[in-house]
Amino acid sequence: ASQVLPDVPWTGSMDSRGGGYSSAQPPRPPRASARVARQCSLPPLKGSRGAEKEPPQPPQQRVGRPSRSAPGAGGSQVRARSASARAQAPSAEGRSPGSSKTPPPGSAKTPTPGSAKAPAKASQAAFDDWKKKRGHPLEARVFIIHGGFPGIRNALLDRGWVENEDRESPVWDFRYAMMQRDIGDLEKLDDRQVVNFFGRCAMITAKVGLCNNIYNCSHWDRVDADRFLPRCYDLTNSVQVEHLINDYKATKCFCLLRRFVQDGGRTKDGGASAAFRRNVVATALSVCQRRCQSVDENLDDVLRPLVDDDDWQILESSSLKKPGQVYKSKKKDCPSQSASEARNNSVDSCCDKNADNTEAPSASGDADSEASDDEAAVSSAADTKAARCAEDEVLYLEARRVLEEDFWKHPQRGLDGVQNIWMLKPGGKSRGRGIQLTALLSRLLEVGVGRGAEAQWIAQKYMENPLIVDNKKFDIRQWVVVTRWNPLSVWFYEDCYLRFSFADYDPSKLKNRYAHLTNNSISKHAADFEERCDETMWHSQSFQEHLAGLKIERDGRIIEDPWHQVVQPKMKDIVLKSLEAVQDVVQARTNSFQLFGYDFMVSDDLETWLIEVNSSPDLSYSTSTTKELVKAMLDDMMKVVIDAERFGVAPDRPKRKWGKIKLDTGRFSLLEPARRRREEKFGKVRPDAQQLAVQGNALQLRKPRRGECPNGVDAPDDPRFDAAAIAEALAESAASPTSSPAVAADAAHSDEEEEDGE
Repeated sequence: ASQVLPDVPWTGSMDSRGGGYSSAQPPRPPRASARVARQCSLPPLKGSRGAEKEPPQPPQQRVGRPSRSAPGAGGSQVRARSASARAQAPSAEGRSPGSSKTPPPGSAKTPTPGSAKAPAKASQAAFDDWKKKRGHPLEARVFIIHGGFPGIRNALLDRGWVENEDRESPVWDFRYAMMQRDIGDLEKLDDRQVVNFFGRCAMITAKVGLCNNIYNCSHWDRVDADRFLPRCYDLTNSVQVEHLINDYKATKCFCLLRRFVQDGGRTKDGGASAAFRRNVVATALSVCQRRCQSVDENLDDVLRPLVDDDDWQILESSSLKKPGQVYKSKKKDCPSQSASEARNNSVDSCCDKNADNTEAPSASGDADSEASDDEAAVSSAADTKAARCAEDEVLYLEARRVLEEDFWKHPQRGLDGVQNIWMLKPGGKSRGRGIQLTALLSRLLEVGVGRGAEAQWIAQKYMENPLIVDNKKFDIRQWVVVTRWNPLSVWFYEDCYLRFSFADYDPSKLKNRYAHLTNNSISKHAADFEERCDETMWHSQSFQEHLAGLKIERDGRIIEDPWHQVVQPKMKDIVLKSLEAVQDVVQARTNSFQLFGYDFMVSDDLETWLIEVNSSPDLSYSTSTTKELVKAMLDDMMKVVIDAERFGVAPDRPKRKWGKIKLDTGRFSLLEPARRRREEKFGKVRPDAQQLAVQGNALQLRKPRRGECPNGVDAPDDPRFDAAAIAEALAESAASPTSSPAVAADAAHSDEEEEDGE
C-alpha cells in the first residue's frame, strides 16, 4: 500500500471542477486496497487515455500514483482512469494502443483536478471534414450530450443542430453533461464552445462554500444574511467553532426561557413537579437580558462572555425537553471521574437503554439524550392551574418582556423552538446522506471537530418551526439558470415543486429520518414508497391553492395570494442576493451557462429560508409531478439558452431591451431586467485588467507645527472635550431643578471664552 499511494504534498486549494471544497488542513492519506494495487499494475485498456506509445513496462516498474496538486485527484484518479477506460472502450474501438498519451506521474502536464481529461480543440477544417463525411451542411451546429436528457436532445434537433455521438471527439459546438468532469478543464476550451458549467461554482454549491461566502452579500446591498439563511458554521475553522459554542449556549438560554413561559411560569422551587429550578431560570433570564442590551448600554462594562463558565455550569445539565429531568446512570460513576464526564456517561447510558428499536433507521446513527424519544426519569405533568408564587411571578413577567424584545432584535428567534436542535452536514456529500440531528453540544463537537480530520462538517441551526402541510414537513426545489455573471443575468423558473417527508413530522423523534429529511433519495427506501411515491411531491400550483385557503393575516389584513405576494418574491430576492455574494469569485466564461437547484423552506410565520444550492439538480422522472415539470423546464431552458441568449449561434450575448421586448422563454423570467439593460451599456473590461495595481508612496504623518501641541504630542486630551465628562455634566445639570442642558451649555461656552481671553 505504501508503494501504491505514497505521501504527496497537500496544497489545500479549491477543486477546479466546482464539485468540492477543501480546507488548508492536510487530510489523512487514503487507504490503498489490493483492488487499487491491481488496477495500478494492469496495463491500460485498448483505446484508453492511459495507453502510451512506448512499449508497456513491467508491472513492478509501473506501480505508482499520479501526483496530486489539489483535492479531487490522486488515489481516486487511478480508479477513475481505469473505470473511464472501460466505459469508453467501445467508442474507441479500432484505435491502436498508442493512439493517446498520458503524461507520466509528477510531470508538468498533470491532469487538472476534477477533470477526467484535457479537452482537445478542433480546427475549422476538422469541423468541415466531419460534417462532409456525414452529409451535414457546413453551417450546421454540432452538440454532444452526456447522459439521457431527451428534452435537450429533441430541442436541439428541432433547431437544426446535429449530434456527435462520439463523446471523445473534439468536434462540437455545444456540450451538456450532468457532471463537470465529463467536460474537462474549462480553461482549455475554445471560446466559441458552449458548456453548461462555470468554474469555481463550489463557492456557492458546496456546503462549506455557501457557509463562508453567503455573508458577502452585505457588501452589496447591506443585506443581513441571517434573515434568509439559518445560521451555519464551518467546523474546520477554529474561530467559527468558538462562535458555534457561544451561539449554542445563548440559544439554550432562549429556549429554556421560552419553555418556562409556555409551561405557565412556575419553577420547581415554587411547587411545580416538572419544571426548571429557579436559579436555572434566573441565569437564563440574565443571559437574555445582556443579549438584548445595546452597545451603548454596556460600553463601559468589563468585557465578558455572554455565557460564562459559572452560568454554563448551572445551565448545562438542564433538559429542555423535560424540565426537571434527572438523568440516571445504569452503572456507577468512577470516583476519579469528573462531574461533567459522569453526567455525559449517564445520559448516554439512558439513551442506549431506552432507544426505540421499532422506528426507521436513525438519520444520525446514535440517539441523542437531550431530544431522544424516551428518557430515563418519568416526570408528571405540571399543574398549570396552580397559581404562581411571588418570586415566580416576577420571573414570569420579566421573561415575557425579554422574550418579546429578543424576538424582534434577532431575526432567527422563530427558528430556535424549545429544543435547541442542530444539524450536522458532511461537506462532501449530497442528497441528504450523512445528515445528523442532535441537541447536544458534546455531540456537535465530537462529530464535527473531534473527527474533523476525516471529513468537513457544517453545523446549521435546525428549523423547529416549519410550515406543516397534512402533517408533513416539506421543502421547495426551485430551478435557476445563470447565463452571465457580469452583468448578472439570472433566469427564474416560475414553476417549482415541493418535496414532502415520507413520515409525519414529529420534532420529539429525531431518530426517524423519514420525518425530518425530504430528499427523494431518502424517502425511496421506505417500505411502501412505490405505492405512495406521488404523494411525496406537489406542484407549486397546488401549494398556491393550499396557501390561499389558509386565510393568512398580516397587519390585520388577509393575504389573498400568499404564494405570489409573499413566498415567491422572497425566493427571487434570495436567489439574487446569494448569487451576488459569489459574483466576484466564480470563474465567469462568455459561452457558459448553468442550471442551479435552490432548496427553500417556509416557516410557520410564512418566512422563506434558503437551505442549500445544488450544482447538478436531479432531473429524473421520479414522480408524475417531476415528469411533467422536468420535460417542460428543459424545453424552456433551451428557449432561453439558444433563442434568447443565442448560445452557440452568436459569439457573445446579445444586447436587448430586456423586459420591454417579447421573447418566448416559456416559464423562465429574467430577474431585474432593468439592471441588465443598464449594466450592458458599460464598456467591456480589458483582458489585461487583472494586471492593474495601485502604486504610490505611503503617507507620512507630519510633525506638529509650533503652537499646535503646547503640552507635547503624548499629552492627555483636553478635559473640556472629554465625552464622559461632558455627559456627566449634562446629567448633573438635568438633575438640578434650577438648571437645564441649554443653560449648562451656555455656562460652559462662557467659561471657554474666559479661558481663551486669559
